[in-house]
Amino acid sequence: MNATANFTNASLSCFRVKCQFTVGERVAIIFFFTTIFLASLVGNCILFLAIIRNKRLRRSSTNFSILNLSLANILITIFCIPVFTIDTFIAERWVFGVIGCKLVIFLQNTSINAAILTLLALSVEKFVAVYFPFYVRSQRTKVRYLVVGAWIVGIIHSSVYLSYKTVKTFQGIPLCVENWPSHSTRKIFVVVQAIVLRFVPLTFMIVLHAVTIKRIKERLQYRRKARKNDEGSFRESDMMQVSSHGLKIRKKAVTMLVIIVATAAVTLFPYYIYVCWRMLANPKITDFFANNVAVIVTTWLVYFNSVCHPIIFGMMSTQYRKAAKTLSSRKSQTHSRTLSNTKKQIKQEPMLMTAQGSGSG
Repeated sequence: MNATANFTNASLSCFRVKCQFTVGERVAIIFFFTTIFLASLVGNCILFLAIIRNKRLRRSSTNFSILNLSLANILITIFCIPVFTIDTFIAERWVFGVIGCKLVIFLQNTSINAAILTLLALSVEKFVAVYFPFYVRSQRTKVRYLVVGAWIVGIIHSSVYLSYKTVKTFQGIPLCVENWPSHSTRKIFVVVQAIVLRFVPLTFMIVLHAVTIKRIKERLQYRRKARKNDEGSFRESDMMQVSSHGLKIRKKAVTMLVIIVATAAVTLFPYYIYVCWRMLANPKITDFFANNVAVIVTTWLVYFNSVCHPIIFGMMSTQYRKAAKTLSSRKSQTHSRTLSNTKKQIKQEPMLMTAQGSGSG
């Protein structure tokens, strides 16, 4: 996300943030981007470490997908949010060199691609678990392969930017820009990317989750009716209750994914709709302030998506809350041990000095 990508020699001064926003407005914008940077970094690191350090959570293919989702969010948080903020609102020039120009957009697109395709893998996994429960165990390894494949697809797709991103100087100011062979080539690439890797997967996930939840509701209703009419043994009734409990757990997991996918759609769609509109309509921009506001707001929403995942998982999953508490308790225990060892060393040091003094006398 580079707000300076479309600057031209003639309109550079009009596009500059400095001439469009007051100092107070820029400080407020920097504050909002810094807030999501800190929230995303802390939240996703806790989620990542909670899964890594918990053997039970690590074994699940679902948690493997969530682990990779948090990794993608961490990469976006570390390499993209600070760079965008510094480049656009503080330095107002590209200060990270040619390698940084290529690397930032590469990591950003790789991470977003991997995150969306990982969510797709999770959605397919839940769909299979509900419609084909007998194949769940055989699907676990395949889900891991799908997640690894998501990263490979993300890397291959994003490698295109390594060729077309470069640093150019306009009126003595270095800017990170896209240098495509032609405007039509860039237009085709951006629009196809938005459709194939953004709109289609997210829309497909929404449909998939709607169908999955409908199926779960139908099965729960069927089991409730069967339990009311059940005149069989207690054993059959107990097994039905256990099965219903399993369906409720799956419904909760699917509902959580629905919220995540809906959040992704709300936060990602505005940016890519705006980009596609710019590419296809090719409007003559006369209101530079409105254009800058659109870029800033839609970009902030994209980064805000990284904050939502740990919040949703933390609010809706007791497993992650318990793992996070265990992680924090381990840290506090380690800190207390280090503190007690330090105190012991401090107490022992005067005794050693006294012993040395008596020996020398």
